[in-house]
Amino acid sequence: MKTILASVLLFFGFLQMNAQSELYFVSSETAFLRAGPGPKYIVVAELSKSMQVTVISDEFGDYWTVQYKTMNGFIKRDDLIAIVAPTPVATNSDNDDYGDEDYDDDEDYDDGSNSDDKYEDWDTTEYETGETPDCLSIVPEFDYNMDNYLNISNVGSDSEAVVKLIKIDNQNGEEITYRIAFIKAGDIHEMKNIPGGKYYLKIAYGQEWKETSIGGNCTGKFTVNPQYEKGDDIVDFYPVKGPKGTELPVYELTLDVEHNGNNNLSTDDISEEEFNND
Repeated sequence: MKTILASVLLFFGFLQMNAQSELYFVSSETAFLRAGPGPKYIVVAELSKSMQVTVISDEFGDYWTVQYKTMNGFIKRDDLIAIVAPTPVATNSDNDDYGDEDYDDDEDYDDGSNSDDKYEDWDTTEYETGETPDCLSIVPEFDYNMDNYLNISNVGSDSEAVVKLIKIDNQNGEEITYRIAFIKAGDIHEMKNIPGGKYYLKIAYGQEWKETSIGGNCTGKFTVNPQYEKGDDIVDFYPVKGPKGTELPVYELTLDVEHNGNNNLSTDDISEEEFNND
């Protein structure tokens, strides 16, 4: 089987935010939501850095009245940071819709490894760029106050790709997949409205994405020339205060599939199990 190598170039830039109002986020590693405006009051919730709150009142000196989810309380104003909110952006149908599949149960092909096609009973799929394969289905996370994006170009001539955007939760070590996108060869996809945070990427390459049910669980994979990689680079989507106001990071990711045996990328090869395990 041919080895498929990927060239990943990650370019970083900023989008200037259009000032409309202010959003408030926890700026310290830990902040306490209290029942009253002072340290003598009981703690009703412990908040972590980057959590968003809604300010209700600033009439209590060093403590502000805020709402966090369904809870109201008081928090030290020094534990908050104000960020200018951009104009909300309409939902991109490429991100929201999973799309329909066309199955061809009778299609047979040679996977290049032997004459017996071990995937001949699997369902052949036809996903469009930007769709999430059903077997990798997640509930995607969006922040429509963040008009940012990760632009992904798959310049490979014949290999398709599945890109996972995985958020790193520094508080408890949990890693959560926020987005998954299928990218056809030669296509470009823009992941928009990504919530503030730090992320890394997992990428699968290959041809002939097929799916089947094993033990009642949906399983999907590239069945020809599969390759799996994990990015070493951290993609930071936290807003940044700049000289011209608050700026939103944006990134450009180029996937270049080659067969020349030369890979000088900041990515590590991983197994299929590691790709699916998050």
